[in-house]
Amino acid sequence: MTVQRAGTVLDVELAWKMDVSSLPDPATLGESPQAVFMFAVGIETNTLSFFDAVGCADNSQVEFRFSAHTLVGCFAREYITNSITPDVNGAFVIQGSITCRTYTSLRFSLYTSNRNRMGSLHWRHWLIREDGYTNPSRRDNKICYLNLSNVAIIAPIEDGLLIQDIKVQNQRAYTGSKPVIPSSLADTPCASLGIDGLMKTLNSTLGTKYDLTPSLSSLLKSYISKEYDFGTVYGYLRPIWFECDLNDIQDSLRTSEVKDQKIRREAVVDGQITEEGLRMAPRRVWDLFSNRVVPWWVALHTPWGISHAWVDKSHRTNVDTPINGHQWPVPIPEDANLDLIRIEMLNLGAEYAWLDVLCLRQEGGRNEDLRVGEWMLDVPNIGNAYVLENVVCYFNGLGRPLERGFDSDSDRSWFKRTWTLQETSENWTIGGDTGDEMLNEEVRASFESQLVSVKGATSTDGVVDWLLVLRDRTSEKDVDKVAALSYFSADDSTPAHNETRPTTSTTHDYTKIGPTSNDNPIVTGDPISTLAPAYSELESAEDAWTALVKVMLRYHRSQMLFLYHEPGPDKNAWRPSWQQAMNWDTRSFSVDSMLVSSATVLYYMETGTYSYSGWRIESVQVQGLAMPVAAPRKGHLIVETPNGEQHRYEISARHQYPVPDGVYSLLCTRLFRSNETLCVAGKMLPDQTFIKTSVFEIIGWPRNKEEWESMALSMGAKRLHTILG
Repeated sequence: MTVQRAGTVLDVELAWKMDVSSLPDPATLGESPQAVFMFAVGIETNTLSFFDAVGCADNSQVEFRFSAHTLVGCFAREYITNSITPDVNGAFVIQGSITCRTYTSLRFSLYTSNRNRMGSLHWRHWLIREDGYTNPSRRDNKICYLNLSNVAIIAPIEDGLLIQDIKVQNQRAYTGSKPVIPSSLADTPCASLGIDGLMKTLNSTLGTKYDLTPSLSSLLKSYISKEYDFGTVYGYLRPIWFECDLNDIQDSLRTSEVKDQKIRREAVVDGQITEEGLRMAPRRVWDLFSNRVVPWWVALHTPWGISHAWVDKSHRTNVDTPINGHQWPVPIPEDANLDLIRIEMLNLGAEYAWLDVLCLRQEGGRNEDLRVGEWMLDVPNIGNAYVLENVVCYFNGLGRPLERGFDSDSDRSWFKRTWTLQETSENWTIGGDTGDEMLNEEVRASFESQLVSVKGATSTDGVVDWLLVLRDRTSEKDVDKVAALSYFSADDSTPAHNETRPTTSTTHDYTKIGPTSNDNPIVTGDPISTLAPAYSELESAEDAWTALVKVMLRYHRSQMLFLYHEPGPDKNAWRPSWQQAMNWDTRSFSVDSMLVSSATVLYYMETGTYSYSGWRIESVQVQGLAMPVAAPRKGHLIVETPNGEQHRYEISARHQYPVPDGVYSLLCTRLFRSNETLCVAGKMLPDQTFIKTSVFEIIGWPRNKEEWESMALSMGAKRLHTILG
């Protein structure tokens, strides 16, 4: 679509699918004070929203926001609903127009859908579900498995034990017609079968009668020379066995590999993850049929997610296993068994799964230098593995039975760990289910509580809310919390900075990875369309936080400017340090952080500076907030107008940080749905840099936007770009 300037009318169709539970009568759609954003066709509109017509799944909050693609500061002034009509499929067509500052009018048709609901907890989930992974995917082969013979996979048991001693029934055995192979066959060296034996076994397992082609023969010969076992070969060939021309099979696999490597190399630019990079498919998946970990470019199938509580190191063991090709030791609970987990996942219906200890390169492997590079992209994208399919949650530790007595309150609990926030899904099931329905209900209640907290943070989409959720979480490293936050808070409108991170760490040189290596996730180039900082495990949490703020959603930065009550670190007094953010008591807020969305804090890559784009009053007097008494504290703001008149306004501070009586410069922004005005008091340096002192609200300014702006102008306020220090 071509964006046109003022004086024209834009016609656009938005064919976005949305969950619709109820729609009010169009006649009742009057002016709504709900503040929302519409992120569409390059236009950001802060408007009386037509999404009020759509409603929410639980009808508790009449609000819907898009967070996709580019944002530009074009604020709408008026919204008109012309019609809401159902179509033959039970969906709705909402038509209307929006009047904006930059555009005379934008007419739209919004198509909603009542399709089966698969909830999206976050904008990135929505993007992946609508557009898929950045990496290509392959069609499902399940239709090809319909006429295969039944197979049985029996759990391995220790001497003296019976199969009934396995407490989780789903872990005892798998029986079905899917082409699942036993571990004994998977472990068979290809050299012992030879090319003809390999071909015969593949045909037998997959129910085909293919002839050996020169291309396939050459490929099988190379697998033998690489000392692959049958499980690895089966995992590589089954996904394309039914759809690929066997005369070109070798070239087809090579093309897929090259394409995937190129996508991953280009996903990180100068230490920042690109827009395409944030929809990245997992690097590897666990093929449950072959019992082997295979690259994404081999499987090209979306995996089920496996989420689990990490038991203490003293109760873990490192397993050397052919499942991951012995690439790294796999840390699992000492009483767990990967083969039993595989059987349970097969019984639940999965073909592929993503399990961090198997699919995310772990410490102590043969190629430790590759792990550091891979984690830059893979760790911030862990949540992507839990979006498209079901998620199996082991609350008592990976593969372990869910039994009474498991500790749900310890720091290692699934409900306390930082990473499980990304792994939270509405489409989940209990792993290790022993059939104790009373216990299961207790766990479901705890899970629903976590789901509510994640939904709450998502619904307001405020950094304040995510910080509150994260504050009580635990992690192995402090930097992990920042990486988890970047999953929810990164923007797509801010370019990356030009330096390769980390900027202050002296413990590791991330530039040592070969620039032309296929495994090198860093490329240089024009740092555009970047979204989130890459992960650096040796970086301090403070450095990682500084990098995240640069690419954070701009209104998340505004929330920190207007809501955090004291100065931050020396060079960034306008926002909290990471330590301050983690100690920030946000529960006393009565201000919805989303209401600060009209304020904009921009980051300028060229100068490394931030600026507030909005209203500023050069000189005011603040009185009554100097003593740190119980909040809310009341005081007064005295403003002298350009014509010499003095006006006195009541102000309120919801914190105890002292604001000495005196003269300040004032940044201010209007709150939607409220007659309060948020203010940041500070000092202007000679170079016109604003240094924050604290924040408060002005009580009683007009609620109406035009009246509010008129009053601000009469007080000498101006719309300016104010550099923040």
